[in-house]
Amino acid sequence: MVKNNIRKSLLEQGQLLSDKFIIDANNEIQSTAINKINLKDSLNNLLYFPFRKEVTLEVVTEELKKYSQNIYMPRIISETKIKFNLLDSKSLIHKNKYGIHEIINENYLDPVFFNTMFVPFVGVDIKGYRLGYGGGYFDRALEKITKSIDKPLLVGLGYNYQIIDEDFGEKHDIKYDIVITETDILSFS
Repeated sequence: MVKNNIRKSLLEQGQLLSDKFIIDANNEIQSTAINKINLKDSLNNLLYFPFRKEVTLEVVTEELKKYSQNIYMPRIISETKIKFNLLDSKSLIHKNKYGIHEIINENYLDPVFFNTMFVPFVGVDIKGYRLGYGGGYFDRALEKITKSIDKPLLVGLGYNYQIIDEDFGEKHDIKYDIVITETDILSFS
């Protein structure tokens, strides 16, 4: 119940952000990300199509393309499962039942082969645990790798208001290695 209340409050706050703030903050967050994270050596990368007021990734995408790195995007496969499929110049894109863009192809990559994963969030707790939209898709998809020694770098990009000074994470929640906001770089590894 606590997580639902936090989620609702954060989603409401997000709707109040001005377009100017979003543009300026997105540029700052992405600039920090490409300077802080070694994308040159990151062969397989998970990005996402921004939903609602999530941080956009066009600067990160362009940086990865400079190095000819692979970009994958999440795609909902069933009521409980997502997979990650390759973005290429021939990719067909459509909106899923939630209104989120997805790529339609069968070029999937298992999470164990990712180097860097940018995973969107609604909120992050004081210990780095992710609060998503409540469907549990990412938690289930990344369950095996989050406890692995050789796991990908898990990155969250968001705004200061989404960092919560509470401990609401549960053992099944994804924990970020790094979260970047418009003014902070938070390390949780």
